[in-house]
Amino acid sequence: MAKEVLTNEIDQEVEVAPVISNDENEQKDASVLETESATETTEVKPKPKRAPKKVTEKEVAIAEQVTEESKQEEEEIASESDEETSNENHEKSKSKKNKKMKEKEKKKKVAKKKEKAKDKKKEKAKKAKLKAQAKKKAKAKKAKDKAKAKKIAKNKARRSKAKKNKKK
Repeated sequence: MAKEVLTNEIDQEVEVAPVISNDENEQKDASVLETESATETTEVKPKPKRAPKKVTEKEVAIAEQVTEESKQEEEEIASESDEETSNENHEKSKSKKNKKMKEKEKKKKVAKKKEKAKDKKKEKAKKAKLKAQAKKKAKAKKAKDKAKAKKIAKNKARRSKAKKNKKK
């Protein structure tokens, strides 16, 4: 994660020091030493003024505010990322649950389709069986009727023959 540090731009001053190479630095030090020895005898160097306490306290307070703000922002970023990850985990678990539910629903639908197809097959088989039975009964009835008609015809023929024989 990238850390972002926001700075307070109010009342900030930056001291800019020129970049000096080592050679130049040594030369200046040598010349300063020479001039110091010469000035020590004749002049006393003025001491640099001390910064007033209020200014330093303000700077310290500003620096503390900046650090506190940066810490708060880091905490907020961390909490937001935690929330995002927890939301993602929650969404992942929800999506997993949704997927499982969808799979279960699909399985139920497939099972229902199979059951319906099975019921249709059973119904078809039942109808075919009934049709076959009806056909068989019809055939048997037809054969019975045929046999009865044959018997009647036979009896009729016998009677007529007997009648003929009687007349003779």
